[in-house]
Amino acid sequence: MRKVSLIVGLGVLALTVSARAQEGAPPAAEAPVAGEAAGAPPAVAPEAAPAPASVVAANDDEYALRPLTLGAGVFQVTVPVVLNLSKSAVLKPVWIPLDLRYGVSDQLEVFVSHNDHATPLAFGGGGVCLGGKDRGCFKSNGDSAFYNNLNVGAQFSFLKNAGVELSGIGALEIREISPDVLAAINVGVGIKYVAAPISIKAEPQIGIGVNKRDVGNKEIISVPVQFAYQASPVLAIYLDTGIFGATDQFSKHYVVPAGIGANFLVQHGLDVGAEFMLPQAIAGSDLPSDDKGANIRTLMIYAAWRNL
Repeated sequence: MRKVSLIVGLGVLALTVSARAQEGAPPAAEAPVAGEAAGAPPAVAPEAAPAPASVVAANDDEYALRPLTLGAGVFQVTVPVVLNLSKSAVLKPVWIPLDLRYGVSDQLEVFVSHNDHATPLAFGGGGVCLGGKDRGCFKSNGDSAFYNNLNVGAQFSFLKNAGVELSGIGALEIREISPDVLAAINVGVGIKYVAAPISIKAEPQIGIGVNKRDVGNKEIISVPVQFAYQASPVLAIYLDTGIFGATDQFSKHYVVPAGIGANFLVQHGLDVGAEFMLPQAIAGSDLPSDDKGANIRTLMIYAAWRNL
């Protein structure tokens, strides 16, 4: 009996020692994942690098939601054809107010344009004039005019916050090239508020005549305003209006245009569109009744191309 008790006691002691040894042992190392070196840290999938700001700006295809200025390195050319559809003057004349813009940076844009006194392009009256003198293309001295105005300027966006963008605008406006050069300096601001899918844009400016002031080359106020609605990713509908006129007896000479247009994105970087406008829907008392309301009409069709 003593031998049996001794053998049982030795067995229990051996089992206890073995169990404690297993509890204190470190856990077995897991087998390395295929393709990883043993002991190397686990591979982490790299995060996609954010697109540069200039690329983001260049991809703003939705017309109503675009910023006031082009992105860095973006070149845009807009070719509008404005048809005069006024009473007793259909296609007399036809204007092509070419518009060229380039984004020097995401904030600074330079441009060459041909709209008359910062009016909407559909207003007409600037750029290449087709039809000759007999169809309304004439200078102040009565001679025929094919090309007789030019604007060169820049716009700098200095605030973008919570859907609001502000910019400064400056331009040299050559109101007439011949027979006399009539030059003015345009200064103003750009304001745009975006609450997708709607935006409101205004660009109040004043053009200050710098020469030939004795012949009427004086100050002109221009306040173009546009309301736009992005109906779908490719289609935007917009309304153009504002108020324009010489500061001298402004209440008698001002005009308020009213236009409705649509912009269609054909593909990234290419827009086409059209706008019907009454350039003098409302006008001051000095303008004859035949030059107001629905008597004066234009139709613009256009294409705009961007390189990025």
